[in-house]
Amino acid sequence: MNHKQLFVATALAALAGMMPTAQAAQPGFYIGGLYGQADKQIDIDGFNTYAATVVYPNPVVQLTVESMTASLDTSDSGYGFFAGYRFNTHLAVEGGYVDLGNVTYRANLTGNITGIPTTAVTNVDTESAGISVSALGVWPLSYRWEVYGRAGALFSSNDFRLFYDDIEQNPRRDQFSESDVDLLAGVGTSFSFFEIYDVRVEYQRIFDSGDKTTGEGDNDFISLGITVVF
Repeated sequence: MNHKQLFVATALAALAGMMPTAQAAQPGFYIGGLYGQADKQIDIDGFNTYAATVVYPNPVVQLTVESMTASLDTSDSGYGFFAGYRFNTHLAVEGGYVDLGNVTYRANLTGNITGIPTTAVTNVDTESAGISVSALGVWPLSYRWEVYGRAGALFSSNDFRLFYDDIEQNPRRDQFSESDVDLLAGVGTSFSFFEIYDVRVEYQRIFDSGDKTTGEGDNDFISLGITVVF
């Protein structure tokens, strides 16, 4: 099921549930964890530009790039944990930590350094993670089933790691981090069992996630989670 289909299915379930139903959960505190798959909506152009134009500190001499082959992997596993408080049948707030995994870029370059033909590799890894806060609007479908929508923000740290090596010079490594505040939204459904446990399936989108060096992009995160109610 793709992201649009998941949105439609959840929206239809919410519409079907807009009728008097049994309350699915009682007010109170809960904690939980989640694991899933993240996919960042970003293209390879920003990475290619960075690989071809970055100037490394002396005594490293910049490679004049003549051609390159490159690949970009935007998908990785992600995970998180959270705590929340449910005020009533329809409203809850949550805060927690989420790691959206890595975006991996690999490039093989050919060119010259001061006229000497040279080949090189440039590897870039970026990772986004941070503290999230959000509000949930909940609609019970039955005593055990409910759907919900989420809106909030991710206070993210975006780590950037670079490895460069060519046949003329010593390898170079660099890394830095950028902090940002990214808006997020999501939809999901949960099922209650043994009275205090809930299993969740959720789709989230984190808007303009990432670092400005290689470009920002929306990050889609589909997860399976479990909560425990106190």
